[in-house]
Amino acid sequence: MEHEEQAERMEQDADSMEEHSEQLGERIDDIESDWERKEQDPAVPGARPDTEEEMETPDQSDQLPEEGPPEQIPDDDPGGDAGPED
Repeated sequence: MEHEEQAERMEQDADSMEEHSEQLGERIDDIESDWERKEQDPAVPGARPDTEEEMETPDQSDQLPEEGPPEQIPDDDPGGDAGPED
């Protein structure tokens, strides 16, 4: 009898999760369509999609020095006096 009760509980849990998943999917769809409407509305600040001009790559990289090629990583010691200042 215990196995049957566990199986029934598991089926109920699966049904509940499926219902929750469907509700979540509907909410995601609603949010996506709301965002698309806002992108088209010039009165909504920050929702306008980037223009091609704004999407161009900058002249300066945002890559950290540690992420660059080894020959471009600066040394920690700038080559000055290594002694303590008095």
